[in-house]
Amino acid sequence: MASIYRDAKSGCWYINYITLDGKRVRRSLGTRDRRLAELKLKEIELELAKGRLGFTSDIELRAFLEKFLEWSRTTKAKQTYATDRKVAENLTEYFGETIRLSRITTAKAEGFKLFLVNHKEYSKTTANIRLRHAKAMFSKAVEWNHLAENPFFKVKPFKTEEKLRYLTPEELKRFFSVIDREDHRAYFLLVFYTGMRLGEVTALEWKDIDLENDIIVVRNKGTFHTKNYKERVVPIHPDLKPYLEKLKADSDTENVRVVKYSRSGLGKLFSIYSKRSGVHCSPHKLRHTFATLLASKGVSLKAIQEILGHSRVTTTEIYAKMATDYLKESVKSLSINL
Repeated sequence: MASIYRDAKSGCWYINYITLDGKRVRRSLGTRDRRLAELKLKEIELELAKGRLGFTSDIELRAFLEKFLEWSRTTKAKQTYATDRKVAENLTEYFGETIRLSRITTAKAEGFKLFLVNHKEYSKTTANIRLRHAKAMFSKAVEWNHLAENPFFKVKPFKTEEKLRYLTPEELKRFFSVIDREDHRAYFLLVFYTGMRLGEVTALEWKDIDLENDIIVVRNKGTFHTKNYKERVVPIHPDLKPYLEKLKADSDTENVRVVKYSRSGLGKLFSIYSKRSGVHCSPHKLRHTFATLLASKGVSLKAIQEILGHSRVTTTEIYAKMATDYLKESVKSLSINL
């Protein structure tokens, strides 16, 4: 791997690396700006990885993971990066940090798949998530010319029973019936009627809400960005609007955020009301319930995809299957004693 250092006399930044034949190369990057030097370092590392400066593209797993995690940290959502870090730990534990990428075969990748459930004792669902991230990592290794092909490409995920994680009409009523604080009710309705992710809701600012035109703009800002970096517009449901108007009226002029809780704080509120109602509810369950309801009402998958901010319509297609079951539960909830 290449590294940079600053020359004490000139104040310029230099790069340091060793060629394939063992020759050490040190040369000036022509700048005194550390940030610019770090950018040039990344560019040169990519060139080195492609073998254009005499480097072999094959590197140790440790070096690759360091490079990948830095890329993941600066380009992916915080939660996705956190999962990448966990997968990197799994890969290092199983393969060892000094193994070269070229020695990781499809057979060894299959062994890693079994390691996740047999040794780490992950559920098949969790193991599949880790496998998906590992596959994406090694696809990036191919893109960066460290590998000719992805050893995880032919590794199939575990077969799992699809779990429909939404609230039935009866459960939805029970959960909301125990919410006694008006601001808390407003927060939960905001999650439910928009289908927004927890991080998106807690990052929401009043400038993102247009009560005149009944829209919410889910946008990237500061240290927050959406899961796929795409901004989108979500319509404000008529039942949600009065709650937002009341929240805004009660809000301090200095308070720019709509929800007065952090991501973890709002998550704890869900836990509190779940215990109180006897209905396990989470932000993601409300998101699933919202999407399933839309599908059961005949809303197109394309429209649901746009509202939820899915990058692929295939992710949204699951709600079409869930809608049938939801409609059955809806009919059951209408039973009365005659």
